[in-house]
Amino acid sequence: MLFSLNPRAVSIVTIGCLLLGGCLSARPWYEKELKAWEGAPVSELEANWGPPRRTIIGKSGRPVMVYESTVVRDEQEDVKRDPNQLLSDRPPSARPQVDELDCSMYFEIENDVVVGVRHEGAGCTVIPRPGKSPGS
Repeated sequence: MLFSLNPRAVSIVTIGCLLLGGCLSARPWYEKELKAWEGAPVSELEANWGPPRRTIIGKSGRPVMVYESTVVRDEQEDVKRDPNQLLSDRPPSARPQVDELDCSMYFEIENDVVVGVRHEGAGCTVIPRPGKSPGS
């Protein structure tokens, strides 16, 4: 036998993997919807989204159009709607947990075309790009 496995080392590695796996989560669906706007003319973006909340200059020196949204999330309703979520056998709390989730979406512009998109926050309200969004 060339090597033997130390049970304690195996336990530590296993716990580490589980913890790391818990921190890694799937990206939200709206990242794909945002990415679909890359390559869109600014006129199409504004026709669908309206005027931006503000325009800033990005690190690259290009203009960045900023859109913002806020979503109110009722945790109990989310559990009921999500078919992958297991319902709890605990009685519902007297006061449901409600969160306000803020999101800023950034559209980087070059030559009147969207060349990059990103977001900060959660609960983004994304307007799908007609004919270009995933699943359309």
